[in-house]
Order: sequence, then C-alpha cells, then structure tokens
Amino acid sequence: MTDPYIRFDKVSKAFGPLTVVDDLDLDIARGEFVSLLGPSGSGKTTLLMLLAGFEAATKGTVWLDGKRIDRLPPHRRNMGVVFQNYALFPHMTAAENVAFPLQMRGLAKPDIAGKVQRVLDMVQLGRLKERRPGQLSGGQQQRVALARALVFEPNVILMDEPLGALDKQLRMQMQLDIRDLHRRLGLTIVFVTHDQSEALTMSDRIAVFNRGKIEQIGSPEEIYDRPHTRFVADFVGETNLVEATVETTGGSEATVVLSSGKRLTTSTDMALEPRQKVMLSIRPERIRLGETSAANSFSGRIVDCVYHGDHLRVMLDEAAGGLVVKAERSGRAWAPGDEVAVSFTPADCWVVG
Repeated sequence: MTDPYIRFDKVSKAFGPLTVVDDLDLDIARGEFVSLLGPSGSGKTTLLMLLAGFEAATKGTVWLDGKRIDRLPPHRRNMGVVFQNYALFPHMTAAENVAFPLQMRGLAKPDIAGKVQRVLDMVQLGRLKERRPGQLSGGQQQRVALARALVFEPNVILMDEPLGALDKQLRMQMQLDIRDLHRRLGLTIVFVTHDQSEALTMSDRIAVFNRGKIEQIGSPEEIYDRPHTRFVADFVGETNLVEATVETTGGSEATVVLSSGKRLTTSTDMALEPRQKVMLSIRPERIRLGETSAANSFSGRIVDCVYHGDHLRVMLDEAAGGLVVKAERSGRAWAPGDEVAVSFTPADCWVVG
C-alpha cells in the first residue's frame, strides 16, 4: 500500500506496566473495510480508541490522509464512532439523536432537518424518526447509532463491537446491511470484533490481534485458508492442528510424516528443512469421507458422530490423526465404529508457524 489513508507508525500504548498495543504498524486504504479481530485483551479496542482520540499513544504516531492526528482532540478528527451500547439519548427521538452532532457543529436548522431525513432513509428508519430509543428494537437502535455516525459525513467510521448485543439472526442481517452501506457509500470503516465469522463476512481485510500485536493481516480468504501461525489458524474458524515431521520439500509443497506413520503432501509458503517439526492446519469442511481420489487418502474409524442440521460433525480415531470432519449430509449414515476412507488435497493442508 503506497499511499495509505490511515497509518499507525510504531504505535504503543501502555497502562502502567501493562503494554496493550506493542510497537504496531498498520496501513489502511481510503474506502477500505478493515476488521480488527482478536480475543479480549488483545489490544484491538485500544487501537480503535487511539485512532478516535479517546486514548493517547505512549509511543508512535497516527496519520490520516497524510496529516498527523495523534495530537488532535477527538472532535477535530472528523470520525464517526458507533459503540456496542449505542449510547443513544433516551429522552430524544431517533431524529433528535441523529441531529445532535450537527447541532454541536452549529449547522442551521433547515440544513439539519434535510441531512437527518436523508441518513435515516438510508438506514431505512425514516418512518420511525419520532420514536424514542425505548420504542425501538435493538436492531433499530443500532441503525440510529449508525445514522448518527454518518450524518456529519465523517472521514472514517469506527465501530467497536456494535453488533454484540443483538440476537443471532438480527446480527447476521446487520452484517449484510453495514457491508452494503460500505459498498454504496465508499466508506472507510475500522471495525472491532472478537467474532471471526463477523469479520469474514464483512471485511476487505482482517488484522488478527494477539497480545498487542498483529499476528497476520490479509483478505478473509488469506486469513482463513493460509494462516501464518497456529494462533490465527485456531482463532479464525475451526481447524484440525496436527503435528508432523518434514520428510522432503519442493516448491510450495512438502511431504510430511505424522506420528502414526502416515505420509501427507501439504502446502506451505515457509522455508522448511527435512526432519523439521511442523504443525498442519486442516479445516474440517475440507476433509472428505468415503472418497479416495485426493492425494492425501487413508482410512480411519469413526469415534463419534453428532448431528448439526446442515452437516454431521464426525470425530475420527487417533490412527486417522484424531481429525474432526464436517461431513455433508448424504444418503449414507455414518455411525461410531464405522471404517471410513478419509481424503483431502494438499491445498487443504497448510503448514503454520
């Protein structure tokens, strides 16, 4: 990225002896949707607060559109913020809540009314503008908070786990709604979440945080299919982590041997040496049962099988690496004790650091 819109340059943040953001570099392009993903305490929300101006960096600089902003107060950064609890004024109507930031900026009443109506229509709440927060559903309150963040046309929208309080179905719908708004308006969005499926659904890129550092940043496909570390592989989605020893290497593939003696061909972008101990990541949905056509094929015995509606969760014995498989529902009924063929391609078996 040659000309980033947002740049964190060697940024650190410490609270006493505890460093929560550690010498971090991050570039974000104009119009990009970047999710900061990680467990609680990993530093993602602190980084968002540093960008918003609610926290001051201990070290390093923050830039927006080529201008240093880490010394500016929040109201001079022109950023809209959506919090998890929405922070709506309960005594105000939806329209009054959305109008508030414009009133603070001294806009004329006729201009305010037009802008408020446009942004409420944009989030499909124009007909509910006279309702107070207590008369709105959780999803509608979230839309009001989003409209309030959009109404003054900020440079950047910052979202701190804004969907965490919603039920599953509404959260999934709001993910799609926010993604649609991002695409239609060309917004630059920085989105904090600990929900990996949320990040995969919405983002152009995902930065995976761990202990104040970014373990990996990339597209959802790169993060999910080509994790660089064991932490990323395990945190983003479900995976099988299997220990192995390198036997031979060549190009982007390597032959490895499991503790059971089975040989597999795996993909890698790491420089590996023979006899090196490595960890493999194999996604459960990429494993096929009852097939032997793939390069990695062997047999195993089913230990347990759990019905999950759209798939079966099948656990295999240690001879088959103790793999967990998300098997498609088909005409065949798998059951504990069954001997079964197991197969997956080298592209679906990835070496992690």
